[in-house]
Amino acid sequence: MNNKPNEQIRTMPMNRIIPSGLDVCDYEVLMKAYENGGNFAEICEQLGDQARLKADKAVEEGHLLTARSFYLRATAVYRVGQYTIIPDNEAKIRMYRKLIDSYTEAAKGFDPPIQKVEIPYGDYTMVGWLRLPKDADNNCPLIISIGGADGWREEHHNHTEFYVERGMAVLMIDGPGQGETRLFNKNYMPLDVEKALDAVVEYMYNDDRVGINIGMVGWSFGGYLVARTAAYSKKLKAVAFSGGSYNPKEILIFLPNFTHVFKALTGKNDEDVFKMLDKMNMKDRCENITAPLLIIHGKPDPIFSVEGVQRIHDEASSTDKTIKIWEDGNHCVSNHYLEVLTTISDWFADRLKS
Repeated sequence: MNNKPNEQIRTMPMNRIIPSGLDVCDYEVLMKAYENGGNFAEICEQLGDQARLKADKAVEEGHLLTARSFYLRATAVYRVGQYTIIPDNEAKIRMYRKLIDSYTEAAKGFDPPIQKVEIPYGDYTMVGWLRLPKDADNNCPLIISIGGADGWREEHHNHTEFYVERGMAVLMIDGPGQGETRLFNKNYMPLDVEKALDAVVEYMYNDDRVGINIGMVGWSFGGYLVARTAAYSKKLKAVAFSGGSYNPKEILIFLPNFTHVFKALTGKNDEDVFKMLDKMNMKDRCENITAPLLIIHGKPDPIFSVEGVQRIHDEASSTDKTIKIWEDGNHCVSNHYLEVLTTISDWFADRLKS
């Protein structure tokens, strides 16, 4: 039996999952085993367990940098595996717990250690990771990183290096409907998600570990979330996103079964999720965006249209706004990973460190 990539696996090209942490050797083993009929998630879990054993052994031997490397390797392969499990079932929750446990151990190995942050909102808590530059003071600018519909905070660990080496802190947060906040705190994404994400901004604005110059970056559906938040928040000093959308329902043209992801994200049934998707858009909101704005997009992006993000750019009231379109860019322009990350991090540094 030879497997072919299903809809969910098609959203994870090599130039997305390897730059975001998946070991290239694990990728080769994974795809060979999957193409020969193996279960994608189960293969990933086995590879993650193997990396975790190597990490634990390195800790016992006092090789803490080696341990950190293998904990990150385990985190990445668990993360890639759970993508393909859409309902929040026992297998997804088990693998996600392993993911969080592995990253928790890896976080201890950084200087300074990456810290867990719990942000209360309503009757639940949003959970994130805060990475500070070495010797950061309480004037340090902060970037809040927002994931998408299925790619959440730990996917952006490798991005943090670009910010901290430029003297900026990073908070990778699971908002409503995402990652730990959903799977373990049972919180789902409402239509007015910008209120929860603005609560993250307000919380960090008053956190004395960082300064008050706060930016927000989003990826894929996270770009839509950032645009909504930018139209609502009063304290964001700069916002950027790659692969965002004016009207996220457009993804169903390319991936008709993606409604299952939105159902998991929102906790709604078939009928109600379509009603919510009909209301998910940036109509009459973009003019409220006044912060400096950077939009990255690929012209042939099949998931979210370039016309949609151009509309966000054109309707935004920001006087400092830029849209960069790659003629050959895929979704989130991950096929130009280094150029995109350096463009975004330099852009934030120029605006938040001055």
